[in-house]
Amino acid sequence: MKLTVLSDIHGALNKLAAAAPLLAESDLTVVCGDLTRHGDLNELRHVVTGLKQSTRNLLAIPGNMDGKDGTRILNEMNVNLHGKPVTIKHIRFIGSGGATPTPFGTPYEIPESEIVDLLNRQYEADFSGRLAVICHNPPYGTKLDRIMLGRYVGGREIRQWVEKIQPDVFLTGHIHEAAGMDKIGKTILLNPGPFRRGGVGIVTIPVTGDVEAEIVTV
Repeated sequence: MKLTVLSDIHGALNKLAAAAPLLAESDLTVVCGDLTRHGDLNELRHVVTGLKQSTRNLLAIPGNMDGKDGTRILNEMNVNLHGKPVTIKHIRFIGSGGATPTPFGTPYEIPESEIVDLLNRQYEADFSGRLAVICHNPPYGTKLDRIMLGRYVGGREIRQWVEKIQPDVFLTGHIHEAAGMDKIGKTILLNPGPFRRGGVGIVTIPVTGDVEAEIVTV
């Protein structure tokens, strides 16, 4: 299965036309949160509507900028993955939106333990296929959670969970300056960077064998 991965759209769909061919040829587009600038629900509807017009299938989680009510809108528009696992073919997708508390008091900040608990409730140890995790908050100590000052700001409990569960892929966003890829054990980590700047992740998850991942700029 071929995925396109977006994050941190913040209401800006100026790159959608350029990304449309990539989105159209993938089996599924996942959005790793922050669809809006500050939780405006009409803006959230507008962004989801625009994405749906360019994708075959769409799943999304709310980011810390989208507010807790964002989940309700994603449910209404049949794209929600926050706490609502979806199995498509050989892949189980599980998701958690929100983010750990920031200095800025953003609309959807939650304890890290709540993020991990939500992922655990969706995880099925006896599932025989591949596991893809979509989580707005990155794990600690990787290329994906390092801010410009060089400090790591990801979740330590999230990292411990990844080390234990070893999902096939962990798709994230949140830290704009930390677009890139990394690994924790066998888990491929990817933050495509802000879509408003043209960042798009492309991930191919076969039934068996190696996962392939890259980031392109449109």
